[in-house]
Amino acid sequence: MEFEQMLRLVEMVSTSGLTEFDYEEGNLKIHLGKKLPKMQQIGKNSGTLNSGELSEDVSASSTNVSEMETETSEKAPDGTAVTSPIVGVFYAAPGPEKEPFVRVGDRVEAGQVIGIVEAMKLMNEIQSDASGVVTKICVQDGEGVEYGQPLIYVQE
Repeated sequence: MEFEQMLRLVEMVSTSGLTEFDYEEGNLKIHLGKKLPKMQQIGKNSGTLNSGELSEDVSASSTNVSEMETETSEKAPDGTAVTSPIVGVFYAAPGPEKEPFVRVGDRVEAGQVIGIVEAMKLMNEIQSDASGVVTKICVQDGEGVEYGQPLIYVQE
């Protein structure tokens, strides 16, 4: 397998819904995996669930999701969302001991760097799409982000 083919394979797996991928060709063995955001386990037991427990948990989860949606809609941030254009790890500052690019209350201009998303060992500067005041920062430094996930909100 050529290097360019491996890069394409890594990119396709990273942008897909797959969490793990194995490839074997002759003596070549490749294992790709990605970490998922931490999720809360559904169920009363850490073991397997029977169908009755599953339906109870799904009903309880649906109620919790509805409650969360109501809370979220009541507390919707003001302004325009600046979203991540790629999947990766968000960095709020240019380095570990550096000041963050933006803070709540800062004024930003369209095109200004608001953070970095690392994807496939490449550091991608993320620029604001809008000008205004930062009303909310949605992700923490070092947190994984998805395509289209809001990073900050800016209000004109």
